[in-house]
Amino acid sequence: MVTRNDPALGLYNGDVGITLEDPAMAGRLRVFFPQGERIRAVLPGRLTDVETVFAMTVHKSQGSEFDHVLFVLPDRPNPILTKELVYTGITRARSRVTLMSAYPQALESAIARRVLRASGLQL
Repeated sequence: MVTRNDPALGLYNGDVGITLEDPAMAGRLRVFFPQGERIRAVLPGRLTDVETVFAMTVHKSQGSEFDHVLFVLPDRPNPILTKELVYTGITRARSRVTLMSAYPQALESAIARRVLRASGLQL
């Protein structure tokens, strides 16, 4: 996952690629990034600000979009899980979301909890 914008490569924070052997260059690795209707191949050595990602937090997913999102909720009440966090996680999906939790009231509890801002701004 790209962690800092790289306009020269046309890659931006949150872009996710997969490292595979390049079929056009047997034995050479490339990182493949979906960009619209096409796939872009980048040499791994050209990527400077990246992290290996198997799963990501809602916070790190901001700015990203996926066809299907698996949103794993905590297995007990958690004050960090708020209505706003659930909204952000769900809206990362283009077409499908799967919610999972061992705590049956996780979603209901999260929706009832809102972030309390301490900015001093009047709404």
